Amino acid sequence: MASRRDFKKDINFLTNEILMRGIIHIEFFGNKNSEDVYAIMNEAASLRNNYIARVNEKTSAKTSLEVKAHFKVVYDELLKSTHDLLDRIDNLDVGK
Repeated sequence: MASRRDFKKDINFLTNEILMRGIIHIEFFGNKNSEDVYAIMNEAASLRNNYIARVNEKTSAKTSLEVKAHFKVVYDELLKSTHDLLDRIDNLDVGK
């Protein structure tokens, strides 16, 4: 398992990718759909805080298999939510 520090770096990197995609979207399309983009960016920031808190949870009372399972669940949810938020930003202006 990677260290908690590396996991937090991954969380921050993926969150920053969402925020940068939102900023690029606003710069490219102007104020069109800006409220939706800001809502997605706020959701990404709150998810980041949630994932950091879940990584920081105490695991001393758990077995190594339980710890690995915990981090696997957090990692899978992180990837899914990141992908979903990026898709939402990308699909804001499709078909309009």
